[in-house]
Amino acid sequence: MCQVHTAMCAVVQSLWLDESSAEKLFERAAEKINWHQHRNATARKSHVKKTRRKLRSLGIKLSIIKRCYWPKRIT
Repeated sequence: MCQVHTAMCAVVQSLWLDESSAEKLFERAAEKINWHQHRNATARKSHVKKTRRKLRSLGIKLSIIKRCYWPKRIT
């Protein structure tokens, strides 16, 4: 959602700018979005590692736990 907001802000702001300024604005928005995507991916990886480490320390092995299959919805 934050990335959509960043992109839309750049689009709206570009309406009042000349072409070269709008291009710079779009480049900065793209850099900001790329940075956030990279940070989110890094945080996700770190969170998974930390959670698995915590579960292992509690004696829980994910490889032997049975999966829970939810019943299919009737619509």
